[in-house]
Amino acid sequence: MKHTEVILTFARYEIKRAIARKKVLALVAFTILLSVLPYYALSQAGTNLIPTEVYPYLWVLAVLLVGPLFLNFTAILIAAGSMSEEYEQGTAELLLSKPVRRSDYIAGKFLGGYLLFLFILTLTLVLSIASAFTFFGAQNSLYLIPGLFIAQAFSSLLFFSLAFMLGELIRRSSLAYIFSSAVFFSSYIISVFLNAIFRATGKEVYKTVQMYLPTSAAGSLPTQYALPRLPSTLSAALASFSTSTSVSTINLSIEILLVYTIVSIAIAVAYFLRADISRKLS
Repeated sequence: MKHTEVILTFARYEIKRAIARKKVLALVAFTILLSVLPYYALSQAGTNLIPTEVYPYLWVLAVLLVGPLFLNFTAILIAAGSMSEEYEQGTAELLLSKPVRRSDYIAGKFLGGYLLFLFILTLTLVLSIASAFTFFGAQNSLYLIPGLFIAQAFSSLLFFSLAFMLGELIRRSSLAYIFSSAVFFSSYIISVFLNAIFRATGKEVYKTVQMYLPTSAAGSLPTQYALPRLPSTLSAALASFSTSTSVSTINLSIEILLVYTIVSIAIAVAYFLRADISRKLS
């Protein structure tokens, strides 16, 4: 088979493997919960919490507020076990005993896992729009959907690549999940503290360090794209409630995301191509 066909075969295998392990079903259940419940709760709060003039734009809430945490963490959950689970089950040795190139195998695994994440992202957007329409009426600015989809997909690629790399390096799914999650939450917590110190002292060094943390860039890009295109009232409210920290410019966010992503993928590929394929891990 051609290399493209082999890669797509492994991508389909990765998707089927995740579905068989009920990983996708669990993520879909959480996606439905987090994309519907907040809108229901807000609808019960009435105009005391949300002005009626922003009702037509509430579909963006699930991505801009829930997204920086849920979607990036979802990327980690999908990617951390992609390679490591194959070593634990002994299937990596079996699959690579076939006449296939290692580069095709790792590319297919990466592609399949990332396609699963894009499915969850798509479901989040669809349910957000449906929930907002159901509880708050017709929604405006839906032309932002493609751009917002691309921004979030690219942002989450950072943590997907990082978790994928750790899964390959550690080759233990539980440890890969723990270390990937630790990086995510440590970066988030450090970012919050650095922002507080910057506001208290006014020293730019804290702001600079904060901007280059992975969670800052990953949480900033979707917000940077959407807020200038939304009504000022909603933009101000989202900015005050947002858990992400804006990097100074969109270009800088993209550059930071690219560096983290490329380095993570390069390390994973280099290690996989050179390392021995372990037998089943006990």
